[in-house]
Amino acid sequence: METLHVQMFGGFAMRYGDRPVFLKKIDSSKAARLFQMLLVAGPEGIAKSELIDNLYGWDEGLDVVSRNRNLNNVIYRLKGILVSAGLPKENYVEIRGGLCRFVSSFPVETDVGRFAAAVDAAGACSEEAERVAAYEKANQMYVGELLPMNISFQWIFEKNLYYKTLYVRTIRELEKEYRGREDFLNLQNLYTRAAAIYPYEDWQVRQIRCNLEMSRYEEAMEIYNRTVEMYARDMGSPPTDEMQRCFEEIKTVGARRSEKRQAASLAAADAILTGREGNIIRAIFRHDGAGGAYYCTYPSFIDHCRVLVRGRSHFNIRAVLLFLTMTHSGRRSDSGQMEILKDIIGRSLRGGDVYTRYGSRHFILMLIDIEKEDCVLVFSVIERAWRGLVHGGELWYQAATLQELENAVNQ
Repeated sequence: METLHVQMFGGFAMRYGDRPVFLKKIDSSKAARLFQMLLVAGPEGIAKSELIDNLYGWDEGLDVVSRNRNLNNVIYRLKGILVSAGLPKENYVEIRGGLCRFVSSFPVETDVGRFAAAVDAAGACSEEAERVAAYEKANQMYVGELLPMNISFQWIFEKNLYYKTLYVRTIRELEKEYRGREDFLNLQNLYTRAAAIYPYEDWQVRQIRCNLEMSRYEEAMEIYNRTVEMYARDMGSPPTDEMQRCFEEIKTVGARRSEKRQAASLAAADAILTGREGNIIRAIFRHDGAGGAYYCTYPSFIDHCRVLVRGRSHFNIRAVLLFLTMTHSGRRSDSGQMEILKDIIGRSLRGGDVYTRYGSRHFILMLIDIEKEDCVLVFSVIERAWRGLVHGGELWYQAATLQELENAVNQ
């Protein structure tokens, strides 16, 4: 007998035996929500009144009789949808004792059911190695949030929190085990996976600290820079306080490493600086083949600006900060348009100028040796090139000199 396999973590998909099952025109319908709620509820079922409340709420002006009738109509429509998709002709929804259940003559296996059962089984293991293996298996089953396309619905949202709690439990249990035996490699893999599923919940902090414990300074700094850029690009916000504390830890470790390196011989240091394979010189003077302005990550951009601000007390540096914004529109996706705009900015500015991406629709430009009034010319060059490549959307800018910004901060 064929089994119906249902995926609900990270998306919704079904397979009947070896054959994919596609439900046409159901993604956002009440029939879809009914079907998904019944599958998540499993054999225990869900109260009929709870189904009705979640499908119709109390804002549609329906009396009890009408609500019951509408639910029956949705159940009938769902049966037709499933049969049309190639499943056997059956009733599928059973209402008994005030409970609704999904029933079928063939087995139904859901990833949410398997995951919950795996977490329970892991917790019941008494032998340590067996328990760790069981939690590892359960952890791998969780590949994303529950039904993300319908997570705005309250019932799905609450169930999603429940399964997320189970997932975090697997992390905590494995975390204790891996730390106890100083298995930092598996610990790092655990955090990396969590950060991929929940990128905005500071799992990168644990990634960074784990790398520091393994003396992987460069990897820790790379994760920090990548995360800060992600926050700026996607959320238009600076790193969290916890992430900033991580950065201080990275700098501290880096300082310690520098002290150890100072103990190296002068001959070795000379080879590093001026030798044929000197990394520092090659890094500084590397020619990447690209002209125009220098693009860097948000943290590097801030460091560059701070150096300029400090240098103003010794040199006559004229600099303007230009905030460039792209509005909605387009035949292309916004991310695609931002990549086009990034290339245009790089080609339009001079080699001494620096820029970075900030949020999903902004770039920040630091223009050197320029008057504020000349920014309109810079903007017109960028906008003209933009119009030649992109149809739809608007660009606008705001500019301020370093002195104006400093005065605003000190007011």
